[in-house]
Amino acid sequence: MSLRRHIPSASALLAFEAAARLGSFSRAAEELNITQPAVSHAIAAMERHLGQKLFIRSGPRLILTENGEKLGRVTTRSFSAIQEVFEDIEGRDPTRETVMLSISSGMATHWLMPRYDRFRDHFPQVDLQFQLIPGSVGGPLYNCDLGLRVASGEDSAELDGRFAPERILAVCSPAYLAEFGKFESPRRPQTLIALPDHWFGWPEFSHAAQYRLTSDGDRLSFSDYSVCVQAALSGQGVALGWTSVTSRLLADGLLVTASDTVVVTGRSYHFVTSSQRATRPIVQAVREWLIKEMHKDEAELEELLA
Repeated sequence: MSLRRHIPSASALLAFEAAARLGSFSRAAEELNITQPAVSHAIAAMERHLGQKLFIRSGPRLILTENGEKLGRVTTRSFSAIQEVFEDIEGRDPTRETVMLSISSGMATHWLMPRYDRFRDHFPQVDLQFQLIPGSVGGPLYNCDLGLRVASGEDSAELDGRFAPERILAVCSPAYLAEFGKFESPRRPQTLIALPDHWFGWPEFSHAAQYRLTSDGDRLSFSDYSVCVQAALSGQGVALGWTSVTSRLLADGLLVTASDTVVVTGRSYHFVTSSQRATRPIVQAVREWLIKEMHKDEAELEELLA
């Protein structure tokens, strides 16, 4: 339905919004840089077009009718939103580009942010925006340029943008390891940090490590994987470390392995592009940079785990 048939002109709507907001035809005229009679004429034309009174004129006082109040609230809110968009467009540097990433909160916090200075040095003209996923990455891409997604089998072989294999370790802080010892031979009951309702948890890791879990010790559960990793960094317990998130923390010694067991799931992570958006050259360049950064981490991790 066309808005045009409901109003006599766009200038009439501008005049009405200003008069309704300011409560005065004279002040509206001053703001719009037109005469007071022009404002009055525009609003009168609008009232005739609608067949409804929008203002009650009582001497110097200007009172909105019920219909006028309804229209006034909507137009002021809408014009304010439009003004914000115009200001954003006018203030935007035309040489800058925005890239939207769909990644896990854990990867954003513990993998990307520590190297964000390097990213800015390499891409000074790029602004990153994020769609953050608290748990497992999956699902279609919506309104973003790049997304980290996990794939297996034939899907993994067919997808490009391979970022990293899915590998899972038991990780903790160096201080925690010194106090409690290895996962399979603890000196004291350990605190296990878990991500509830995830397909891979401590029972699966214990089975791979051929270690029988006991009911001793505490359990810490978080719905957001980035908090699981932060708890391990803070020395609160042992967490499952997906190397796609923890590779840099392990290479820098902020986390250490609490077990010699390395679970290789056969799945892999890929940076995929949206089929609903054309892949801009800058998006491809950002993807290549992220993948190269991870490949450096993978090389260091291979030496660390050897």
